[in-house]
Amino acid sequence: MEPTFPLFRLPDNVIVQVLQNTNLNQLLIISLVSTKSKNFVLLLGLRARYMSISIWHRISSYVYIGNSSFASRFYDDSNDQNKLSVDTTLPVDAFLPFENETIQSSTPFNFRDWLNHIKSVFSCTKPPSIKFYRGCERFEVQSLKDAIGNVDFLYVDSEVPNVYSKEVLKYFNAPNKMTLVKNPFGEACEVQKLFLQNYERIAFRDVCSLDDILLVNCEKVELCHQISQKQFNQFIKHWIRGSNPRLQYMDLSIDNSHSVSREVLLKGIHFIGVAKEDQVEICRNHLIISDNQVKIKRKDGTPAVIAMNEKRDILKVHFIVLY
Repeated sequence: MEPTFPLFRLPDNVIVQVLQNTNLNQLLIISLVSTKSKNFVLLLGLRARYMSISIWHRISSYVYIGNSSFASRFYDDSNDQNKLSVDTTLPVDAFLPFENETIQSSTPFNFRDWLNHIKSVFSCTKPPSIKFYRGCERFEVQSLKDAIGNVDFLYVDSEVPNVYSKEVLKYFNAPNKMTLVKNPFGEACEVQKLFLQNYERIAFRDVCSLDDILLVNCEKVELCHQISQKQFNQFIKHWIRGSNPRLQYMDLSIDNSHSVSREVLLKGIHFIGVAKEDQVEICRNHLIISDNQVKIKRKDGTPAVIAMNEKRDILKVHFIVLY
């Protein structure tokens, strides 16, 4: 691979100035020419904010640096897509969709090599986010784990087969944040093991019971499937008595088809209303919408706010612990 312009015959300081005005896709291409060219790109000191990897019938990676980004795809050609399974340890080309160009390295790279090169050139030090969609079962999970390593955020879509989803949860078992759209396990005790994990945040979009909620050991929780008014009342009473000690924030939805008042919803729970000016500040700080907020206290004195927002037959609730 040779650049069309004799860039590296210029003085070093001029080379750096040229590279400073070069887009990220071209910088990646230049970094593949030689060790010297890679070192010049490294001199720019570019530092990625984060990397995201999406896996379906192909693999796409996205790197975000400042206000710019670039994408690369792997196993995207017709020959690869016709294969029922893909060996990620074999050499593969990369396709840059923003450039509409397929590129190769001077030394053949497999998927792991590409990731390592991209991470090195653009200082991707933070573990990436990874998302699994329909078609991802073409790729062996353990091979993906070997190539990608630990991840910061894990997302598993509802169209991923249950058997494959369980493999993903087995190998990518230590993310900081996770979204699981459906429960791939047949038994409740298995998904409860996930709720017991020490995540920063978990989003669960399938049906869950009160027992499931009480086992959540995360700081931030998003429950997308509606729970009953009774379940919510019981959860608050358990929290007041000491359950879910790590919980800082929870989003959930309550079936409100009969439009009950907050007094009925919080029956048996002591609460006080939140002043309007304080409600505005809470909404601003937590990026929520609510004009109906109450404050409660745990038995140890820890305060929390229940912020509600009624939408037709659904009551959106934000449970915020005020440490």
